Formats: sequence, structure tokens, C-alpha cells
Amino acid sequence: MSEALARLVAATEAALGDPRLADDRARCNAIRPAMEALLVDPAPIPDSAREPLDGKAVGNVLHTDALGRFHVMAVVFPEATSSGVHHHGCWGVIGYLQGGDEETRYLPAAGGGDTEDRADLEEASRHVWHQGAVTYLLPAEADGEGCWHRVRNPGPGTAVSVHVLCRTPSDHPHRFWDRQTGAVVPYPFVEAAPGRWRAEVVGLT
Repeated sequence: MSEALARLVAATEAALGDPRLADDRARCNAIRPAMEALLVDPAPIPDSAREPLDGKAVGNVLHTDALGRFHVMAVVFPEATSSGVHHHGCWGVIGYLQGGDEETRYLPAAGGGDTEDRADLEEASRHVWHQGAVTYLLPAEADGEGCWHRVRNPGPGTAVSVHVLCRTPSDHPHRFWDRQTGAVVPYPFVEAAPGRWRAEVVGLT
């Protein structure tokens, strides 16, 4: 583990253990300086963590908290690949290490909603994140960083971002929205190779 990554892990442990931080945004703000420092470090993660898996997107796990409170992964999107529209059920801090990602955010359409198994969503915003940027996942703030989103790498080159996400990879709450039918289904992280995880849609035919 690099010194920059070790500092990010330590900052996350401290934020989660600090009773003075009243909510997820406050905790993410406390983690942010260590994430920003990692993004400018000359060797923050192993070169192998920047590699896709079989030419497809992958999350390469860099650290898993011994208490199961969070994990850190390098998420790799080859050029022109996309995550599909999905929702994270708990907090996260994302830092953009290499390349860029276009993030499209979605909110419930007028008169629509978001239930456990269906959603009626419409595009709310679109933004391209570049190296050095930091953003959050805050599901309690449904009109901002907590909304449904889709991530796509518009290129050129491979995009790599570092994610500090709640819980362990196997326990991380993750849902997928089928734009054709409006169905919402589980989108769990599955270990495709040792230490390398992919989100896989469950329940669509």
C-alpha cells in the first residue's frame, strides 16, 4: 500500500469513528483532503490496479476495512464503456485519477417515483469529470449526489477513478434501472477474478 493510499484509509477510519461528524456529507468532507492528496501523488496505486479486465470495466480492490465499514477500489472504464443507470444505497467518495468520466444524473420524472422494483426517471444533468476532481455519493440528498447516475468514458484512453465506498464489495447496496421497462433490479458487485469486482445485473430477462 502506498503512503497516499494508507493516508486515505486512515482518514476514512478517523471520519467514521468521529462522533462530531453528524452526517455522511460531513464524513465525506473529512475524507476529501486525503483523496485530493492521493490524486496528485506520483504513485498512488499499483499499475496493475489501472488495468481493465478482458477489455471491460472492473473495480480493482485496494483495501477492505477489517470491520466491514468501507472499501477502496480503483474503478477502470475502458474508452466508450458505460456503467448503465444505477444507484448506490450508501455513501461514497470518488476521486478521478486518470482520464475522464461523463456522469449523467437522473431524478424521478414529474409524477413519477422510485420504488424498490420500479422507477420513472429523467435526465437531470450531465457533467464530465477530469483528473483531480472529487465527488460524493450521498443517497440521503436525492436532488444532488444521491441521485441515480450513469458513468461513461467518452475517451480518449482508459479512465481510472478511486472510490471509497460504504461496506464491503459484496455488501455494497447497488441497484440497476432498466430504461426500457422501468424495472429496478439488484446490481451486486461480483468477484470476477481475485480482487477484481464487476457489477452484474440480476433479475432481467
